[in-house]
Amino acid sequence: MRIQRAVPVLQVKDVARSIDWYVKVFEFQANPFPASPPFSFAILRRDDAEIMLQCADVPPAVKTTAPTEAGWAVYLRTSGEDLLAMAAAVRRITPVLRGPERMPYGLVEFEVEDPDGHRVCVSGALPASADVPMAKEQEEG
Repeated sequence: MRIQRAVPVLQVKDVARSIDWYVKVFEFQANPFPASPPFSFAILRRDDAEIMLQCADVPPAVKTTAPTEAGWAVYLRTSGEDLLAMAAAVRRITPVLRGPERMPYGLVEFEVEDPDGHRVCVSGALPASADVPMAKEQEEG
């Protein structure tokens, strides 16, 4: 037996609202259950990535007082050199909370937060020549 992948399952208050957000922000395709609202579950897919949404009356508390202390619920790894264009497009729809910035481990990242407070980090490898500031941790280190 071989495990193919791990898929995040996000507890959300309103599956339809979350579907709309992930479709608008990241262009995921949604497969909700049941077929018509109110939805109790959905599988979101884009390229090789999947995210599952599960309705919960009270989603777990994921927000903290300081944005930099919030942990990631989803980490989307991209390929190609369109990360900066994606960040600009995302910024037109929802606030970008951090980045794009180059991390000490070489990847460029930016972060957003979905309607239920789940932190989503988007990353990719960009050439050193890309105009991206270094993360503050790297500048101070």
